Amino acid sequence: MSGAIEIDRVTAGYGETPIIRDLSFVVQPGEITAVIGPNGAGKTTLLRSITGLIEPFRGAIRLFGEDLARLPAGRRARLVGVVPQTMETPMAFTVAEIVMMGRTTVISRWRQPSAEDRHMVERAMVYTDVADMKNRPFSDLSGGEKQRAIIAMVLAQEPKLILMDEATSHLDINHRLEVMQIVERLNREQGTTVLIVSHDLNLSAEFCRRLLLLDHGAVVADGSPAEVMTEDLLSRVYHCDVRVQRNPANGSVSVVPAPRLTPGCSGRGIRVHVVAGGGCGEDILRRLSLNEYAISCGVLNQGDSDADVAEALGIETALEKPFSPIGHAALEAARQMVSRADAVIVCGVPFGPGNVVNLDLAEQALKAKKRVFVMEGIRDRDYTPNRDAARKSAALLAAGATPWRTITDLFALLSPSAAAPVPP
Repeated sequence: MSGAIEIDRVTAGYGETPIIRDLSFVVQPGEITAVIGPNGAGKTTLLRSITGLIEPFRGAIRLFGEDLARLPAGRRARLVGVVPQTMETPMAFTVAEIVMMGRTTVISRWRQPSAEDRHMVERAMVYTDVADMKNRPFSDLSGGEKQRAIIAMVLAQEPKLILMDEATSHLDINHRLEVMQIVERLNREQGTTVLIVSHDLNLSAEFCRRLLLLDHGAVVADGSPAEVMTEDLLSRVYHCDVRVQRNPANGSVSVVPAPRLTPGCSGRGIRVHVVAGGGCGEDILRRLSLNEYAISCGVLNQGDSDADVAEALGIETALEKPFSPIGHAALEAARQMVSRADAVIVCGVPFGPGNVVNLDLAEQALKAKKRVFVMEGIRDRDYTPNRDAARKSAALLAAGATPWRTITDLFALLSPSAAAPVPP
């Protein structure tokens, strides 16, 4: 049996920039599945690819066995209904008129709606509990009422597949549950396949039997909520510390942020120097600033995205000219910053001949009995001709530097309460 959605090695994006890369998965008919992941993970790009709004660079998308690239627009509209985040109309359409628009996939341009069409519209409005407001202007409805009316429109369309694009993101908790219960009922009673793109991890886990977790355009986890929503995986993907709780009565899972650092446990009074570049330090600089650490940074090239973030946050930064190798003056400025720091963090920087001397700053800190934290994987980011970065990294770790893998790991290690003795 063909899948309702078959994504076969799809790479897609905008201009010449891929957002999702070599993506493959199958959603079977009758499944209710959620696609989750942080901002920039590729969720919206994936949804636009499935709806045909953008054409993949490579790969194939099939809907119920039919190649999306060869599907006429009318056929595609009969197969797929889309529930967007919001929908506005410049004209004062009533709810009944909005829902009737779902029948345009089966009503020809010159034909008036038949008794069957009107019956389907009435049925959809009853099903979604908007029949009593069918004569009200759509623009006068509350957010929850609008979403129910949009679902009624999609239901009147009679699609085999419903795609929901952050359809509950602007609703309060009551209306979120209400909308999801309607979708769950459609799935259960009519076997409608549902694919939900959502930022709401808890709502997705509550209503979907399968979760697809995207990160940087790739599927990093695919399975049940209990399999996908683990503390280690979510902390690594979302770059924050979370706690996963399980309800012993029904086995459902929910996610809550870890307790924030209180002022007494913050980094106030601790100075940290950050070796970053190419955007790899943005989240770390922000979190250090939020947690009240005193921060310095560099050496960075002017115009680097990390340099822009540092400037916006008022962080003292050693700068070199754009696209230039690190010179003596900039390196000496950074050395002075390290001499005043209590710790040095080496982020996930790609190292080449022009910036590998930044690792000498970490060596300087270790010799001064300061704590040094080096992100794992420098060997994979070493573009120096003689593998100097990998060699220097190995020497740092051998001398007492602490490796880290995720931002959650780093801040747990950096916490004042976790301070370890400095190397002998």
